[in-house]
Amino acid sequence: MRKTLIFTALALASGLALAQQGNPGDREAARAEMRAKAEARWAEADKDGDGNLDRIEAQAMPRLAERFERVDANADGEITREEMAAMRGKMRHAQRGMRMGRMQGYMAGLFVGMDDDRNGAISRAELGEKAPRIAENFATIDADGNGELSKEEFRAFQKERRAERRAQATQ
Repeated sequence: MRKTLIFTALALASGLALAQQGNPGDREAARAEMRAKAEARWAEADKDGDGNLDRIEAQAMPRLAERFERVDANADGEITREEMAAMRGKMRHAQRGMRMGRMQGYMAGLFVGMDDDRNGAISRAELGEKAPRIAENFATIDADGNGELSKEEFRAFQKERRAERRAQATQ
């Protein structure tokens, strides 16, 4: 019963991740639209037109007003576009770390859930029909040909797939 719940949760999580990937062109269009909206909000809040936001102007953007001190890196009482860009970069870095943590948790759960004999590897018998996409690539993932998938082999396979997808996206 516990394994069934684990596999159901893993299947749902992987399905959601695939659904969120979408078309790269659509993502770029969405990003451009978000940037345009952010620029419009900045321009609307910048009442004196100097290109920066002081504390009073930042009140038009409540989330920014709450974090004013953190964003105002040089503590001069104004937020510049550069300070905003730096804060966005820090946030993206933090989000990337959270995604990596979730993926590591997924991988740990995958192996714990499928590794019936607890030897740290998944055999074809243990895999069965639990993960069809892994099963169809079993021979490719099993780099040493020993009939079992180790965490290291699976990570190497995923890294190779990511590189292939990135190469295709840039073409």
